[in-house]
Parts: sequence; C-alpha cells; structure tokens
Amino acid sequence: MAQKPVLVIVGPSGVGKTTLYRMLLKEFSQLFELSVSYTTRAIRPNELHGVNYYYISNDEFNEMKSAGEFLECTSYVRNQYGTSMREIERIRNSGKVPLLEIEMDGYNKIKAKGLPMNGVFVTIPNIATLKSRLLRRGSHTPQELELRLQRAMEEIEEAKTAGFGLTIVNEVLDEAYSSLRRKVLEWYNGEP
Repeated sequence: MAQKPVLVIVGPSGVGKTTLYRMLLKEFSQLFELSVSYTTRAIRPNELHGVNYYYISNDEFNEMKSAGEFLECTSYVRNQYGTSMREIERIRNSGKVPLLEIEMDGYNKIKAKGLPMNGVFVTIPNIATLKSRLLRRGSHTPQELELRLQRAMEEIEEAKTAGFGLTIVNEVLDEAYSSLRRKVLEWYNGEP
C-alpha cells in the first residue's frame, strides 16, 4: 500500500498553527502523529522536551545537520530548527501520517526534495492581530517581535504563489478548524 502524503501545516509564528494541529490530532489521533522537530532555542514555560521540540545544543544540531539527518532545517530569530528523517520514518512505520508544523522556509525545502505532501498555510486577518497574539505570549524581546512580524509579512506574501492546497485565515478558530477538517477528510479519503 502506498504511503499517504505527509500533512504540512505552515505559517508565521503566532497565527494559530499549534492550536489547529492539536485540534486535528485530538480528532484524528489514529491517522496522524506530530513529527517533533529539533531546535536550539530555549525551552519555554509549559513546554516539554520530546513533546513540543527536542531541545538540543547548537553543536548537537550542527552534527545532525552535517550527517544529513534533517529533511529540512532552517535558522529563525537566531535559533535553528529541523525536521528529522528518522522521526518521519518512525511515524510512517507506526502506520500513521506524519504531521509537520513548520515555517515557510522548511516547506520550500521539503517541496524541493519532492516528498509527497499536502500543504496548509495558516495566516491571520492582519498584522495588528498577529502583533497582539505575539505580545500575549510575552516570550519575545522587542527586537525578536519586530523580526517575527517582518518575517510574517514576507511569508504571507510568499505563500500566495507557493502552491498550498489550502490557505486558512485564522480569525475565528472554529471556522478555521472546520476548513482544515473538511480538506483533511478530502485528502485522506474520508478517514478515519
């Protein structure tokens, strides 16, 4: 039986990707499993190693990168992030579809490698909404906040021509999830 395409949820930091994928995993836990990425950034309060990310040092990350262990990796706001091929294979071997939550750069790298995937871009109605969401997190310096907002504007523009199968404007969470759910059912043949 052919493997189902990876589900990739993409969007700038703060648009609600995490909330949407958690809702999807709750409803479709027998179909999807989150591919936990590696990062060099500091762990935030309420995050867990191996659940939110695998938190590793820059040296460890660079060793993995040199060994070709990442499907994609990128630097973002002075931190490194990467998706491990081993993690994708582990999920597929368990009979599930890997679900990736990544930034635009990672999506482009995976697309260039030709990995079969279904891509969803999550955005927000306007930059003011995004700024408000990021400020509520309280985990960014003013410089990091400005970098994230600038990068978000670039990603939103780039997404217009990136070939996503679905773009969601996450203004009302229930409506955004309903759009995602409909498309997932279409892509994965009405499973579960």
